Amino acid sequence: MARNKVHHAITGLDGLRAVAALAVFGVHYNQTVRFESRLGPFDVSRLLENGEHGVSLFFTLSGFLLSLPFWRALSAGCELPRLNVYAVRRLARILPAYYGALTLLIVLSGLWRFPAAFADITLHYTFLFNFAEFSIFSINPPFWTLAVEMQFYVLLPLIFMLLARANRHWWLWLIVSFGVGSYAVHYWLMGSVTRIIEWPFNPLLTWIRPYGAVLTHSVLAHLPHFLLGVIAGYLFLKLHARMREEHVNLQRVSEIVFWCAFCVILVLLGTPLGDFVQIPHGRYGLPLIPMLLAAMIISTPTTRFARCCLDGFPLRALGIISYGIYMYHLPCLILVDRYMATYELDAPEHWVLFGAIGLALTIMVATASFVLIEKPVLKWARKLT
Repeated sequence: MARNKVHHAITGLDGLRAVAALAVFGVHYNQTVRFESRLGPFDVSRLLENGEHGVSLFFTLSGFLLSLPFWRALSAGCELPRLNVYAVRRLARILPAYYGALTLLIVLSGLWRFPAAFADITLHYTFLFNFAEFSIFSINPPFWTLAVEMQFYVLLPLIFMLLARANRHWWLWLIVSFGVGSYAVHYWLMGSVTRIIEWPFNPLLTWIRPYGAVLTHSVLAHLPHFLLGVIAGYLFLKLHARMREEHVNLQRVSEIVFWCAFCVILVLLGTPLGDFVQIPHGRYGLPLIPMLLAAMIISTPTTRFARCCLDGFPLRALGIISYGIYMYHLPCLILVDRYMATYELDAPEHWVLFGAIGLALTIMVATASFVLIEKPVLKWARKLT
């Protein structure tokens, strides 16, 4: 199913993607300016730090949108979407802009000049860098989610191949079992790795370490978030099918669900209450916050006010280029910080100027990436398939 077709059918989701991208931007912005202020009951620094939950929203949205054509095919008793079409469109979505950004960063940093860095570079080009401690955050820390996302792309068709062989009454239970199982294995691994494991090709490099990023940022740690999006896709289609059959208008209920979920998330992320909702070794407030995000995704298209806010020009436009915003925002912030320092302008002291220039530059670079790389390649992929 073409990407633009999805977005025409499901309004408001571009806006949610923009919120996720801006939240992650806020994390790295705050790492430089270090806010220490309060806004009523909310700790501004805590709220910005918890912008990392935007990653959970990205993963849940991805599971939701990617699963829809598979759910439609299963429900109709048809063949699953062709793997070659699925693969071409997924690769077209993520590879060109990522490879462009990765290559640019490698060239500008001079990393390619050092033979010792070849393993790191190879892992990045093959999307395996999240399996090595020395590589996962080396070139551009936000890239780690793209490796996890690519691995989700591989897992999703396999999951639906299994579902296609099962009775439809077991579909949801199987998805829930996959999510619980992935968390259980992740929990076991977190306690099982008790020593530093060296990279086999270079003992000076760390491959895996106890409670390191390879374990905490693994596919297993984030698969429950992605699968909640898959479940949301199933519930969304069932809900809308019932609405058509029974001529039910859920606008008021959806509006209440959306804003209640939004307010609860805001309270959890901006106050110490959020520290108590996450299960051990869970990520991003698992399970409560990801479930609330899934509820927002399901309810958004049938709201009125929330949809108008999310589908308005500013957020929708940012949502369209959100992939570029996510990839380029940290290098842009670092560049602006260094440029301001040459004029003896301290970023924490001039935080408004730093944020405005950093965001403007990020949007400019992301827009250029979308117009020159992402959009043409996606258009080509749709024609090809």
